[in-house]
Amino acid sequence: MHFLVTGAARGIGAAICEAAQAAGHQVTACDIDSDALEARWQDAENVSIARLDVTDAQQWSAVAEARWQSAPVDVLVNVAGILRPAETGEMRASDIDLQFKVNTLGVIYGTNALAEKMIGRGSGHIINVGSTAGLFATPGNAVYAASKHAVRGFTIAAAGDLRPHGVNVSLVAPTAVQTEMLDQQRGDHRAALSFEGKRALTPQEVAQMIIGEVLEKKPLETYLPSSDHWTGRLCTAFPELFLKVAKKAREKGVKNFNSAAFGGSGGSGGSDGQ
Repeated sequence: MHFLVTGAARGIGAAICEAAQAAGHQVTACDIDSDALEARWQDAENVSIARLDVTDAQQWSAVAEARWQSAPVDVLVNVAGILRPAETGEMRASDIDLQFKVNTLGVIYGTNALAEKMIGRGSGHIINVGSTAGLFATPGNAVYAASKHAVRGFTIAAAGDLRPHGVNVSLVAPTAVQTEMLDQQRGDHRAALSFEGKRALTPQEVAQMIIGEVLEKKPLETYLPSSDHWTGRLCTAFPELFLKVAKKAREKGVKNFNSAAFGGSGGSGGSDGQ
């Protein structure tokens, strides 16, 4: 199979490329950071690279056309994402725009560009990496949560559009993952809810789920851990309940800032970060 993966220079995207390569698949690794992309993948076997700004619909069309001519893409994995913690009332317009452009429009543009090609062939699989923040509307990361809610809604609607054409669409929504994105939130009380769980996943755990179960079974939604799916639905159905428990969850998150379970140094507590 031929995989096209965004956000491939680091984190979850890089782990998916590694897992796909190890499984014998052909990979096109895409990222806006061309230097990091080349440093990571330039000499890798069965991996080609393409600089891609996922917020640019024309670049998506160009990459889709070029890759389709050389080797049609079987699996698109939309990974690229960005997070800027901020509470309502202190958000910068540039951060609001950037999160929606990368997290939401990037997924929509990519899905649309590759779907056009896959429909003509009558097969394909599009996997959108969302977040459990798409179920838990986390205070302190409201814009990020909103962008991931939008990804979930778009993925479900796109699946309805594309299934009649033989194209599957899946959402994979992990909890906190040990990446640079999580490290950037460490110590910032606004982002404390990102640290409230039992532990952070590794990028490899997310990648193995995608290359394994998701690729094989093509589910509409997959949450990691799976228990978050039902807890999230409960919080969505009863938002007042969620907001009532958020304060204690924040306190737990602060205690986990430096926890080894979240990729920290192993201590407890954290700096103000404000």
